[in-house]
Amino acid sequence: MHAVQDPDLAHDLAGLPLTVVFADAEAIAEVKEAGEGELVLVPPFHVSDDDAYLVLPDDVGLELVDMFRDGDLDLIAGALADGIVALGSIERGEKEPGKKRLVALHVEECEPAAALLARMPYAERVGFGRGVDPVPLLNALPQARITVASAFVDETGAEKMLRQREWCGTAWNPPRGNKQFAGVDPTYAWTRRDPSGVGIEMALFVEYEELVAVLRPARLVVLEETHAAAP
Repeated sequence: MHAVQDPDLAHDLAGLPLTVVFADAEAIAEVKEAGEGELVLVPPFHVSDDDAYLVLPDDVGLELVDMFRDGDLDLIAGALADGIVALGSIERGEKEPGKKRLVALHVEECEPAAALLARMPYAERVGFGRGVDPVPLLNALPQARITVASAFVDETGAEKMLRQREWCGTAWNPPRGNKQFAGVDPTYAWTRRDPSGVGIEMALFVEYEELVAVLRPARLVVLEETHAAAP
């Protein structure tokens, strides 16, 4: 059986937090082909509140953060090409003496991550310009409030998004000198700019070793082309 594109899946998952997990690349390819199956996960792994996951090859692992921080779009594209977006549930196997307890993701539905992203709509439209600062509007979006202490974007990150044709890097940095943010991880994003605005293709939120990806959380559009500055 071959994976079939669900016309509603791209719409339903736009802006939805996807818990990032890792599995063997060959096993991912088999599940991608079938559209369902079981994947044994490699640590670190976390359970999604929405049963929605971005599954990437285990050789990517936490280096995904480095890829975003360094703005390495080629490596990110490669990871997404090999990965899947999956709906399913995580189950922990029984502990056997002398062996590690296996943790598996039972995939009920999935699509190749890169293909799904390419046809996914943006979850929100946020206006900017004419004196309107998009930063507080973006940070107020439900899909931007992923972690307890971090935010989605700061002024520096927004400026880079708006100025560069394609950009990937740190969208929000913890304020320096504020003990309240000690140990808080930055937020990362990948964006594309065109004549009518800026599409936020992917945001990556980090909290300790838990990674949460949000695909196409918002599109920034100039106010002359939208009737609302905020959703």
